[in-house]
Amino acid sequence: MKKSKKLKYWGWGYEETTLNKEEIKSLLNKLCKYGIVSSDKRSTPPIESINLNKPKIEIPPNLKSISTEEKYQRILHSFGQSQPDSIRTFQSDFNHAPDLVSYPENENDLITLYDFCEKSNVAIIPYGAGSSVVGGVTSDVGSKYNGTISVNLSKFNKVLEVDDVSLSAKIQGGIRGPDLERSLKNYGLTLRHFPQSFEHSTLGGWIATRSGGHFATLYTHIDDLVENISMISPNGKMNSLRVPGSGAGPSPDRFMLGSEGSMGIITDAWVKLQKKPKFKATAGYLFSDFLSAAQAVRSISQAGLYPANVRIVDEVELDINSASKDSYTLMVISFENADHEIEPWISRAEECCLDHGGIKDVDWRNNPLSNQNGVVGAWREAFIKMPYNREELTPRNIISDTFETSITWEKFDNFYHSVKNTTELAIKTITGKSGAVSCRFSHSYPNGPAPYFAFHANSSEKTMLEDWLQIKKAASDAVHKFGGTITHHHAIGRDHSHWYKKQRPNDFGEILSNAKKYLDPKSILNPGVIVE
Repeated sequence: MKKSKKLKYWGWGYEETTLNKEEIKSLLNKLCKYGIVSSDKRSTPPIESINLNKPKIEIPPNLKSISTEEKYQRILHSFGQSQPDSIRTFQSDFNHAPDLVSYPENENDLITLYDFCEKSNVAIIPYGAGSSVVGGVTSDVGSKYNGTISVNLSKFNKVLEVDDVSLSAKIQGGIRGPDLERSLKNYGLTLRHFPQSFEHSTLGGWIATRSGGHFATLYTHIDDLVENISMISPNGKMNSLRVPGSGAGPSPDRFMLGSEGSMGIITDAWVKLQKKPKFKATAGYLFSDFLSAAQAVRSISQAGLYPANVRIVDEVELDINSASKDSYTLMVISFENADHEIEPWISRAEECCLDHGGIKDVDWRNNPLSNQNGVVGAWREAFIKMPYNREELTPRNIISDTFETSITWEKFDNFYHSVKNTTELAIKTITGKSGAVSCRFSHSYPNGPAPYFAFHANSSEKTMLEDWLQIKKAASDAVHKFGGTITHHHAIGRDHSHWYKKQRPNDFGEILSNAKKYLDPKSILNPGVIVE
């Protein structure tokens, strides 16, 4: 019998998957160029040494078959994948671990869980696959509640129905990305939604956090792919009408999208599918500076070409991740289609790149492996491995985090310089040493891009959490001040709550609070997320 893989509680993915020694050495050497020096690596806290509080609640008889208080499960469900989650993990800070982990198998199980938690004043943390990078599944809810249950939706993992006429499918919310795509493969169909967390995230999580996918210049967010949503709250079931589009008042789907488990748990959804692409091509272009590459992206976006993917990556990110030794910005652009040839579109995109000073790195013509060649291929490999960096950097007292936003084109140049300079200054002021701040475009629109910043900084075991908090605050304040959204696709969680409240209209905040009171009158669902 094949042994099942075991997820790390201290980092990304499965235990057997990590950076090798050469990759770690290269990463540390690159950071050293920017004045970021590694400390001696602290050991990963062994599970035997982690002290957990005794569960404050007992498993009721009607939940015993779907619940556990096993140590590994409680540790695994204590955190997501944010930088503060990583810091607290390596500090063995699991005082807030959930008392129980439950694996409901159907809607009745959820109703039973709600009933118990309402009567017992127990908080529920909905948990898809634990990939939140903003504190969205962290089970630290304070002392207001008598206990906490992490509710893992992995048993809601089936494709229930496929409509190959309308090209859509009814799929349960707990299914992970790879399983979803494997289930659709036999139909020659695909959802084609690939966030970086694809392997360790779920459909329900994507909907709850308004996730953005990679092959997504036209259908950027999961929002664009949803036909209807079913959600179970303590007040009952909400199921929206499945139609291709509607003008019938405020949309219930739009209300459930982005609710982050604060209003209810998404059990299933009808989503729009595509035929598997037959025609594919990827090209790469090099630009002397980031802003020239940005103008090329704007030209492509406003030309109505809608590539499957268009990204630019600055010289700092390319350097740190060993994707290039030279100083330039890389554009990766891909086109794909299931119905017709794509040559006219990619040829016009190439003209836009050359018009803005781009130099061809990888030619798409007669090159089916173009996405694996040149700087394009090197960055692709680095991108796949990026989520594994933090488990090597945090125990070496190096802060490594990201933040993303969107901004309209006319504000972009000033926004880019202001946010980058503010973050660099904050690192210097807070840590006393220089750091590294990089930027790429994760997505783009005809009216603006989605800049995605990364920062690295020196710290110490004792001050790391506070240093991160202050840098994050300075960067987020700058994003808000200069007109960007606090997040483009990473959700709100607990880390972005302060700026989300500043961004949204006050009246809308009151509407959400009243909706919360109606759907979750005892306020047991994901306390501290979206609404208090």
